[in-house]
Amino acid sequence: MAPHTSKWDAVIGKLALLSLGVRAKLFAWHEYFFFPLSIGMKILGAHPVGGKGHNAIFDAINFINANENLHVVICPEGQLKETEKWNPGFMLMAQKTNVPVVVTYLDYKKKEAGFKTVLTDFSDKDAVIKILAECYDGVTARHPEKFLLPKYAAKADE
Repeated sequence: MAPHTSKWDAVIGKLALLSLGVRAKLFAWHEYFFFPLSIGMKILGAHPVGGKGHNAIFDAINFINANENLHVVICPEGQLKETEKWNPGFMLMAQKTNVPVVVTYLDYKKKEAGFKTVLTDFSDKDAVIKILAECYDGVTARHPEKFLLPKYAAKADE
């Protein structure tokens, strides 16, 4: 789900998905799981990943593989700061768990949330990033100045 420029995106995104009938878990950095914030994280359906001696991507892969009938929300930017280099970890997660990626969005200007497309082929990372850039072109973030479309390497035949 993107854009992700505010901590409120998790709350609004969770409510939007619930309104669409999707019960989803969120992956969140382990440092957010301290009292009393851990209560809110559990209410959001968040699952901690990463930490000392842990790789967040492999924690997520293990969690997905250990659970059936699971929807997981991942923000491809990988952070709240503006960045053109989106974290490709979601592609590795999808490959290692053999699950599709449903591209979803929150558009604050239009006051809407929804689905864009479903990705199943992650053999060409640049092609996936290009599809994401096209999907999110024109989508307005809560903080538009922090949302940059991902950069991808253009192919010679384009």
